[in-house]
Amino acid sequence: MQNTSSTFIPARPSALAKAFWGRYFERSLRRSFHSVRVAGLEHVRRDVPVLFACTHGSWWDAALTIVLSLRVLRCEAIGMMEFKQLSKYRFFSRIGMFSVVREDPRSALASLRYAAAELQRLPQALWMFPQGTLVHQEVRPIVCEPGAAIVASMVPDLVVIPVAIRYELLREQGAVVWMRFGAPIDAEERASMSIRDITTMVAKRMEAVADAVRTDAMAENDVDYRTVIRGKRSMEKKYDSVRW
Repeated sequence: MQNTSSTFIPARPSALAKAFWGRYFERSLRRSFHSVRVAGLEHVRRDVPVLFACTHGSWWDAALTIVLSLRVLRCEAIGMMEFKQLSKYRFFSRIGMFSVVREDPRSALASLRYAAAELQRLPQALWMFPQGTLVHQEVRPIVCEPGAAIVASMVPDLVVIPVAIRYELLREQGAVVWMRFGAPIDAEERASMSIRDITTMVAKRMEAVADAVRTDAMAENDVDYRTVIRGKRSMEKKYDSVRW
């Protein structure tokens, strides 16, 4: 379903734009972080539409999800972006972003219907930050807006995968990004549930994954994690490699 609102910008992905911006954001992450570690990639489905319900604790979250989609998962992905921001940075529509006006319920619902229609066109992924705004990674409980649940109710075979991102500064000069994909919530599990109940379930699953990432990061337990991006070495590591 095409949203024809004057305050709507559809996704118009281009292979060339995705290649360029995927590499650009990957280089930005390499310059800014020590590493990006990801666990739970085995939960990512490719045979059905997927909604990634992701925590939103940093400005960097959008860049991370773009790079994960284009350079690691290599999946067709779309994402929601505030209309005002997408109007300023139109190039994001060329890598799969479409607009939403959260303050206007009618317009927001039209954007969700657009997302559902795109997901049913071919198996692909939709990234959402159901908290609706930036929230510090330590805030509990995690509270979600109903958008993810509404999309899930519109796409029968869709699976919802909770995702948590955490940023830690401990032993390295640059921060380490810890990211985990949780077990999918499939159509059978949410059958006969109301939008409110699905929203609550998504929030609880996101919180459980976020708590698991926090536990792993605090224990420095990276056994289940794959390093997908390596950034700059810390200053003392460079010094140790060259000293006599």
